[in-house]
Amino acid sequence: MSVAVLLITHDKIGQAMLDTAGKIIGEMPLTIKRLGISMNAGLEETLDKAHAQIGQLDEGQGVLILTDLFGATPSNIARQLHTGNIAVISGLNLPMLIRVLNYPRLSLPEMVEKAVSGAHDGIIVIQSAGD
Repeated sequence: MSVAVLLITHDKIGQAMLDTAGKIIGEMPLTIKRLGISMNAGLEETLDKAHAQIGQLDEGQGVLILTDLFGATPSNIARQLHTGNIAVISGLNLPMLIRVLNYPRLSLPEMVEKAVSGAHDGIIVIQSAGD
């Protein structure tokens, strides 16, 4: 058993991230699902879908929810799902997702730290203005 991952993002962002990560690392080492939220999605219906996915994902080690944009509908829904065995991180980027997938045996608190470090470490200024 390991921590499962749920991507809650705008529309197809989560699917695009999963497709790209799959091409980079190959087989998914964690159980992972995505929930794309359309701009006109109903809150209650979307919450019900998210709860159902968490119920399918959680095998006792917890669920890490990654969402794309803090303050937007996907992150607001994710925040309502937070419990002791569910962690939520906003600001999903590809380095974060790859880092999480590369450490499938971590506990939920360790995975949260690894995800955040992956996101931070993945932001590099290659050339700044005036260089």
